[in-house]
Amino acid sequence: MQMETHEVPALKADELIDKVRTKWATLRELGFAGDYPIDLVRSAPGSNGDSVKVVELFRWKSIQDRVNAQNNETYKQLSAEISALTANPPAQETFTQAIRGFNKNFPGVGGVELLKGVCSCLLTVDGVVENYPMSVKNGIVLMHRSPRMDLDGDGRNEMYLKILMHGGELIQAQLGPIRIEQNFSRPNDGIVKSDSPDGSDFPGTAIWRVSWRIHTPLGAVLTDPDQPLIFGPAKVNHYPPVGTHFHSPTGPVALIHEESGERVGTLTPGELTAFDIVVTKDDEIFADVLNTPPADLFEIFNEQLQRTNGQAQKPVVTV
Repeated sequence: MQMETHEVPALKADELIDKVRTKWATLRELGFAGDYPIDLVRSAPGSNGDSVKVVELFRWKSIQDRVNAQNNETYKQLSAEISALTANPPAQETFTQAIRGFNKNFPGVGGVELLKGVCSCLLTVDGVVENYPMSVKNGIVLMHRSPRMDLDGDGRNEMYLKILMHGGELIQAQLGPIRIEQNFSRPNDGIVKSDSPDGSDFPGTAIWRVSWRIHTPLGAVLTDPDQPLIFGPAKVNHYPPVGTHFHSPTGPVALIHEESGERVGTLTPGELTAFDIVVTKDDEIFADVLNTPPADLFEIFNEQLQRTNGQAQKPVVTV
């Protein structure tokens, strides 16, 4: 992550901000900047009231793109226009990526997260493709997290995660455009359970449960409504779980043509990973309906732990 600090006469601050915005819009069009948002902050005028500081926080698409941009005539011209407004060259610093989220306790208030992610699976459509390695790399998930709760009174907290919306798109040669979204008629959610009663909620163990509706040129197909896709359990050392790999033990499930009800193939889930936080926002009101996990989710959680550990587990909760 890069940070540039510009000091500019107070009367020129708005003009400078406008040119910085133009610069990054142009860099995105030229392919040098990715889809990361740029943050601009400005200070109040100094004691003499004649100058302010404008700070831009941004990321290049890659190191090579930064080099390419610096040799680009359009970028040079925009940089020169910005420099003409300031008394001194901008102070430039490089930082590691911003670190957000929680790594000691689950938050005491609910909230909403929007994440970017990638999910892999094997897709078979009878007579069309067989075990096609489908990787949805542009996926997003919007979900609500509950406050920290101890539903079973065992001293280990839980956090319930309700998926409000998720999806992604890709193109497959034989099928053409494919869009994956959640099957809103089935549960799409998850849970993180603390591993320890010592007062710290992390590390924890997490699973996800989803069902998909897949738009294809053949029409919409559903993953077997009676068999959810399970990802995890996986150890989670922070939340949101960016970078955590959730492998699926589910195995192949039937794909059902939504209109005809006929089986048209299978889908074998692989793994999913969130790779970036777009936004996180605490609840402004208590959303009780979003904080109540269904009983069968805990049953699935215990079943997966038993399968993973090879031994019986104490029930997580009685509902």
